Amino acid sequence: MKIIYFTTACDQSYYDSFIYSWNTSLNTSIQSLHNRLIRSLALTHEVEVISVRPFSRKYCKYKMLPSLANQEGKITWNYLEIKRNKLFRNSSIKKQTNRIFGRMNLKDCVILTDTLNPTLLKCSTYYANKFDLPIIGLCHNTPSGIYNTGVSYTRFLHSLADNLSGYITLTPALNELFNQHNRANLTIEGILENKYRQINVNEYGKYIFCYGDLSERYGIYELINAFIELNNPNINLVLAGYHANNERIGKYTNDHPNIKYLKMISRDLALSLANNSILNINPRPYSEDYDRYLIPSMVLDYLNSNTPTLSVRNNRLQNYFKEDAIWTNTGDKEDILDGISQALNMNEEEKVAMIKKANADVTKLFSMPAINRKVIIFLKQFLKQKD
Repeated sequence: MKIIYFTTACDQSYYDSFIYSWNTSLNTSIQSLHNRLIRSLALTHEVEVISVRPFSRKYCKYKMLPSLANQEGKITWNYLEIKRNKLFRNSSIKKQTNRIFGRMNLKDCVILTDTLNPTLLKCSTYYANKFDLPIIGLCHNTPSGIYNTGVSYTRFLHSLADNLSGYITLTPALNELFNQHNRANLTIEGILENKYRQINVNEYGKYIFCYGDLSERYGIYELINAFIELNNPNINLVLAGYHANNERIGKYTNDHPNIKYLKMISRDLALSLANNSILNINPRPYSEDYDRYLIPSMVLDYLNSNTPTLSVRNNRLQNYFKEDAIWTNTGDKEDILDGISQALNMNEEEKVAMIKKANADVTKLFSMPAINRKVIIFLKQFLKQKD
């Protein structure tokens, strides 16, 4: 079986340099999920990636993105040329994809596609129909959860994703949302990173770490205010990731020298920081919609680190890791502060026991080999159905 994977993700070394060509932040959670799933599948099978990289005339310093190809073990990364002129972009993507399909042996092939990008969905479904290949959608968020989109965008995406052969989703609720015809489906909440380059982070001293989408709605200012109230000059708060209002968060870092905001950082630095902190925090507040549709993916990396984890409750993750982290009921300042205090008051024996159990539990469920076994079994059923 060969897997043809339509995505906006890139190989990690390319992505780490690509993000610096933008004057706004890219969605690292999308990159992380797809990149990890691709490498997980490639543990046992060939993966032909067709990548339509993000591009913006306004925010990207490049005038166009040239076509590139890169081999990484069993993975072939095909980066399509992205033209500046939108009128010719879709036709160019289709022509380039046609050439890639023309050189492939399509026997026993399965297509995987991102379901939140209309360009990818239109292209992938066209070639699935043209060559009579099963096509499975990967659903990692709701269409309405994408920034600056409206009802028409949601309806359009749902119409494009309505007739896929099957669905892989992060939560059962996403399957209910996308899989209107109750087709074959699989839920995987996330995938662990299995390798990274350790970076020296001694310059940050003794610190608490938070990484990911730092939007206000995800509780970043509740965390900042809890840390200020902690009033411990011997501990720093290191924040990294996307935040829309650099001026506002910059005021906090100027007024409080032990708050550090690193903006977008590489995967290697993020994991190095997570593994050397005194506490990793997910402050995303609880809501029924977040709990139903979203998984705070960085929590899995936190649980796999050498450090205790503090997280606002998430029903699915608590079901797996109830005793592996400190869970708060809300993302309010008071609850976050109580959680931090609880973590700082743990003795060494308690910390070691929690970290050891968390590492074992999260590896058993979400390591790349574990995810590979589940997804490959799921994909093979579509070839049997086709026969």
